[in-house]
Amino acid sequence: MYVLSAFVLLLLSACARKPEKIDMAAEKAAVKTTLDELQQAMTSENMDKFSTLIAHDSDMVNFGTDASERWFGWDALKTAMEKQNEAFDNMKIAVRDQVIKVSPAADAAWFSEVMDWSIETGGQTVNLDGARATGVLEKRGGKWLVVQMHFSVGVAGQAAEY
Repeated sequence: MYVLSAFVLLLLSACARKPEKIDMAAEKAAVKTTLDELQQAMTSENMDKFSTLIAHDSDMVNFGTDASERWFGWDALKTAMEKQNEAFDNMKIAVRDQVIKVSPAADAAWFSEVMDWSIETGGQTVNLDGARATGVLEKRGGKWLVVQMHFSVGVAGQAAEY
């Protein structure tokens, strides 16, 4: 009887342990590092690095700035990025107004930021200032991966009055 009671008390004390405290500042910094590495992979056209930062989910959905740019799954996103890399030269991205939020369990995060792009394509320089980016990351196997991105360009003024 004493052995059973001791076992039950041991089991109850193990279940009552407080979960490890999550260092939210460290998780937010890790998400920022992932986003910084993503920007670097994009500007350097490093598809190997880009591939390590993005989930390879077949059901992920990503949006680019053009109306036709809606990519379903990793394979479609990879193909689009490869085409972009072929068309663009000397890409520069400056990020500002970045906001990163991490879920209380530190297993998901989301971000928003404003990006100024400078791209050489077709012998001309295209500047795209004020592009907006949002996205979601999940922590998988101890690593933050982008699972969704959305890029957009705002219209001048209001599209509809309200």
